[in-house]
Amino acid sequence: MSEATNKSRSRLEEISIRSLGVIDSATIEFSPGLNVITGETGAGKTMVITALSLVLGGKADSDLIRRGSDRLSASGRFTLPKALPSALEKIIEEQELEIEESEILLTRTVNQDGKSRAQLQGLPTTATILSNLANELIEIHGQHGTLQLSKPAKQREMLDAFGGSQTQEALEKYQEVLAAYNEIKNRIRELQKVAKDKDQELEELASLVSDSGKLKPKLGELTTVEIEINRLESVEEIRQSITGAAGALDGEENGSLALLNQVRRLIAIAGRKDPKIEALISRIDEAFYSLSDISSELSNYLDSLAADPMRLEELINRRVGLRNFAKRYGAGADLDESLGSAIERAGQAEERILDLKGGEDRIASLKREEKEILKQLIAASTSLSKLRAQCAVSLDSKVTKELQALAMPKASFKCAVTPAENLLEEANFGAFGNDEIEMLFAAHAGGELLPISKAASGGELSRLMLALEVVVAETSPKGTYLFDEVDAGIGGKAALEVGKRLKKLAQFSQIIVVTHLPQVAIWADNHLRVFKDSTGSITESSISKVEAAERELEIARMLSGLEESEHAQEHARELLDLVKG
Repeated sequence: MSEATNKSRSRLEEISIRSLGVIDSATIEFSPGLNVITGETGAGKTMVITALSLVLGGKADSDLIRRGSDRLSASGRFTLPKALPSALEKIIEEQELEIEESEILLTRTVNQDGKSRAQLQGLPTTATILSNLANELIEIHGQHGTLQLSKPAKQREMLDAFGGSQTQEALEKYQEVLAAYNEIKNRIRELQKVAKDKDQELEELASLVSDSGKLKPKLGELTTVEIEINRLESVEEIRQSITGAAGALDGEENGSLALLNQVRRLIAIAGRKDPKIEALISRIDEAFYSLSDISSELSNYLDSLAADPMRLEELINRRVGLRNFAKRYGAGADLDESLGSAIERAGQAEERILDLKGGEDRIASLKREEKEILKQLIAASTSLSKLRAQCAVSLDSKVTKELQALAMPKASFKCAVTPAENLLEEANFGAFGNDEIEMLFAAHAGGELLPISKAASGGELSRLMLALEVVVAETSPKGTYLFDEVDAGIGGKAALEVGKRLKKLAQFSQIIVVTHLPQVAIWADNHLRVFKDSTGSITESSISKVEAAERELEIARMLSGLEESEHAQEHARELLDLVKG
């Protein structure tokens, strides 16, 4: 992975697992580029995926807890880029997360009773929030995850991701106009529904506007008024306390300043006899001058402190007025919140009065405005459709090229974009536009392009998903992709080509792959092995990094099932040399 790409995207740094299935305790560190996880069947490779699924808000199951343990825990630590993608930045702002050293920690625990607990940066959260965050950090393709590709929503999502920032901006513009369109439709609908009760509401709104104009309340004013009232009501008590404090500081014989000054003189004498004492002199001086400043400030405060009965009465009346205004017109858990609610309502009252007084004329005016916004909405929808159609043509070409590189030389791919017709007659607009997006696939030359759910076998579907991810990753902000058994149903040359494409995908994003094929494992930048150790009725799995000669042995085991086989080791060296070449 290039240094620039590495810094511009998020990355999974490590997963920590405790008491999950066959894994007692493990910490797995991941690197940029292509991370490959291998191991014998039943060693616990799937548990690594399960742990990550839990961390990312997946379903909790007490059956996953290791026998003899009270609970399981899993945590994932991600590094975030300096420039956050907008969707990720929005979630972080909404959750008011404090990000330290550009890292974020997601944790999940599951107890024997099936209850789970989620944490984000060490603070309690929900599995739903973890899931929302996960969608922006990592893309997971499980053994059955490629089936998601047959769903229209997933196909639309991948096409838009390929379109990059230009498509995202067009979609956001469309959604912005759609929100305005829905808002004005709701206003019209509400006006039509509440016409009967408008007189009573008009009376209340008029009173609100009048009272607000007289009172002129400000946000947070109740708190400041309360503080000043408390001070004015306690002038004598405050004066006695401050006078006592000033006397304790300034007393000629027993005041703190006089005593401290005496200490200064005595320490100065001692300091001339022993240099060790000199270090204390500046500290005592600092304390003396600090207390002197405090004494001066107390004196100034006393000079300014004065009873003001007229101001006190004015503030008490103001407090009564603010409280009554908040109670009558606001809503909230306390008076401050109610006051803010009432002020906000007063700010919207005049427009609401216009709506109600306008009657049919106002409704007609809003309907004219609705038509103008509808034109803008249709224009935004059409612009988005055209952009998607252009992106689809480019996507077709690139994905077909990738499929041919994945040992499917005659395969072809097409992403069909069909805009909705007669939008003026449409009662509702979709949240993501009004296009029907369908991905079509043919595995052989001359074959009819069919929806991928009908045309692709399991192995073909896995390679199609990989081809799409390789193409989309260049423009998508996703930082990490995880593939579990992406090589299912393939072997030989096709498996070797899958490894090459995963390596290519790793140029843009961090890739984590669970595989049983040596043709894929040889391309790893970071090779991790899961192995099991059986003792009696207890099985424990461990995870370690495979390097140098150990890697050759692991590839040999994957080839023949025997690490010590010289023939397998020779074949392993041949495969590893192929990557080096």
